Amino acid sequence: MGVGHEGAEPEARRNEFRRIVDPRKTLARAAAYGIRFLRATGFATLTGDPVSGVVLPDGTELTADLVVTCAGEAPCVDWLAGTGLADRLGVGIDDACATTVPGVFAAGDVTYLRGDGARPDRRAPFWSNAVAQGRTAAASALGLPPPGPAQDDYFWTEVAGLTVKIVGRLPLLGEPTTVQGSVADGRALLTWSHADGTSTAVAYGRRKPAAALRALAATPLPPSPDGGEMSVAT
Repeated sequence: MGVGHEGAEPEARRNEFRRIVDPRKTLARAAAYGIRFLRATGFATLTGDPVSGVVLPDGTELTADLVVTCAGEAPCVDWLAGTGLADRLGVGIDDACATTVPGVFAAGDVTYLRGDGARPDRRAPFWSNAVAQGRTAAASALGLPPPGPAQDDYFWTEVAGLTVKIVGRLPLLGEPTTVQGSVADGRALLTWSHADGTSTAVAYGRRKPAAALRALAATPLPPSPDGGEMSVAT
């Protein structure tokens, strides 16, 4: 059973995943696996010691053998107040993982990549980015050249047997190019190309190795036709 909290997430972000995965099909697939989704209007409370369930805001109590919680992606930066390191997006860094405070470097989910004239500020709290940024931040602190890019935009998820893997930056603009298969058939390999020449590759319902998706994302393609903004919720 899945319990979700409906918060103040912007509508644009809530619609991101729907461009690839139709929620109705996802719910139907989950139901076939015996998974039931409940949407709460507030926060659930853990019960038991050890934890054996949750209590919803309306008083409904659910028990389970295993309870898994998912935290939001808003960075906790209150403890950095007054340092000049953080703002509402988190701790801003550049491609060397340097913050706005000289000699201070940062990596991980608390950070966001500061924008410039060619790109906006953006957060990408993926574990692959945290690893890449950690290496870059360490090298920068030691005065060494970075061992590789500070950004490695890769993540995957699986719901009731449906896998989705994405390599490349977000958000995605316009319609994708279908490389193989089709979303309607539940198995597709898609690419989105960006105005700066980079691409994002998406494996929908296909168990494609990350290395193969990285190679596909590195293939130059013309920009996708502008069909509106799309990105993916994690």
